[in-house]
Amino acid sequence: MLSFLLSISLGFSAIGLDDLPAERVEQIAKVVMADLQQDMRVKPSLVVTERPEATPLGAISYANGKCVVIVNTNVDAWAQWGRFLNRANTSDWNAIVATSVAHEMGHCLRESRDFVASFDVDEKQFRGLRSTGGLGPAPEMVYKQELFADTVAMIYAIENTGDRAPNVIQTMVRARAQYSATDPTHNTADVLQRVLVNPVRRQQHESVGEAAMRLLAAL
Repeated sequence: MLSFLLSISLGFSAIGLDDLPAERVEQIAKVVMADLQQDMRVKPSLVVTERPEATPLGAISYANGKCVVIVNTNVDAWAQWGRFLNRANTSDWNAIVATSVAHEMGHCLRESRDFVASFDVDEKQFRGLRSTGGLGPAPEMVYKQELFADTVAMIYAIENTGDRAPNVIQTMVRARAQYSATDPTHNTADVLQRVLVNPVRRQQHESVGEAAMRLLAAL
């Protein structure tokens, strides 16, 4: 499975490589991967390269548990960071990038596949997904993958970004809501807000993937 963040071409100020150097994202990604690798079956790897995909960060998840996080230096793709990063939240940029990397690693967790197989999309959400048509993977499968990965990202933010966590999480949720009409498969904002009603943290000896499954199952 190849996962890349949603590509949106309008409604934000583009971010360039001079604003956010690829080396900075690479160093942040290494830290996040080290934090989460204990929850992976196979040690994840990182690739920094220019790819044709339209977004700057992604992951390839293999059936054997291998996970490759990709930092895509395509300048047009890099501009997509502007969905989350702006001049008003520059002090949060590192935390937002870290949370985005955690989202991508969420796609690689064993529990991601379990969640996609077991979670039922409600009728209202299903109607929205059905309108996307039948291109690529089933829309409801993509939606469930994004919902699980977003929940992993929220747990990571709370555990690792200190007092920046509320701003980081709300930045992610607002972006999901803002672009929901463009791609309903990424419209996780309403469910994420419901998750946030309860404490978003792990229980003792719980992996981040197990915690994400528990929080979503409780809705």
